[in-house]
Amino acid sequence: MRRLGPNFGFGRRMRIPLTLPFILLGFSPLPAQVKPRIFKTDSGTVVMHYFASGQPSTKEWTDKDDPWGRSWAYKRTGEVIFDGQTRAIGGHASVRFSYHPNGAVSKVETSDMPDGGIQWYKSTTTFDEDGNKTGFFEHGRDNYGPIPRLDAPPSRMPPQTSPPEPRVEPKQEVIECQRMFVNELFVVNPTNAAVRVVAAPKDPSPGMPGGTWTMAPGDTIRIGSYSMGETWPAWKTMVDLSVVQVALDDRNNAVARYRNDEVRLGAEHRRVYVVIEGWTTTKVPPGQDHLPPLGIPEKK
Repeated sequence: MRRLGPNFGFGRRMRIPLTLPFILLGFSPLPAQVKPRIFKTDSGTVVMHYFASGQPSTKEWTDKDDPWGRSWAYKRTGEVIFDGQTRAIGGHASVRFSYHPNGAVSKVETSDMPDGGIQWYKSTTTFDEDGNKTGFFEHGRDNYGPIPRLDAPPSRMPPQTSPPEPRVEPKQEVIECQRMFVNELFVVNPTNAAVRVVAAPKDPSPGMPGGTWTMAPGDTIRIGSYSMGETWPAWKTMVDLSVVQVALDDRNNAVARYRNDEVRLGAEHRRVYVVIEGWTTTKVPPGQDHLPPLGIPEKK
């Protein structure tokens, strides 16, 4: 019988052939996102992001004259799934997009905070690759408390050991209560001049008492708030505003020219911004618009 050596099967180097092919099964490259494009236009700067198939995914526009802008997000079909305003003055309002590998928006994060106030707001909205909303979260604070605010829970009867005595309830008419839409009014001064603002409410209230303010360049003030049942009335129907450049000597021919912007903070809450864009050449009679109306003291 042949004896096996002590090293038989042990300590012997085995050579593994390296000629076996490496096969990748089921491999398919991920669609590459189209690079964003930046355009310079007469009105400002536009940044475009696209789906991998070429359709616009998001558009971000910034005004060339002042730091205001707007951002949109789209489905592949062109349907708008997000529309929000941005600004870098009077506090800030920003929009931040995140994307799926196919270029579709996966997340929209917003942030809004006026200058010199306790109000602030942030939200996060998520979408699937087809542009369908999959989630929403918001938090912040306004003049009425934290956001979101929980409704009072329904009243519950205490546990009973035996059923209560039956009784006949009188038939009552059901009246649906209207929701109250809250409107906050601000004035924004992005110019390099000081201005005088006089607000005279047509129906004074604790939320909109009126008054007079002197604004420094770059300042933002909150005029007040007004509410209306399930409607968004224009601010001009609620209050008269006089916005003029602070007079120096006899140069009082500076009446403000402005535009209106708004930001929706929820289904029942919006902010309206009166943004000064420049000055008219209309001559203001001395002593008219530079002084507060009778009975309205100047705000300190």
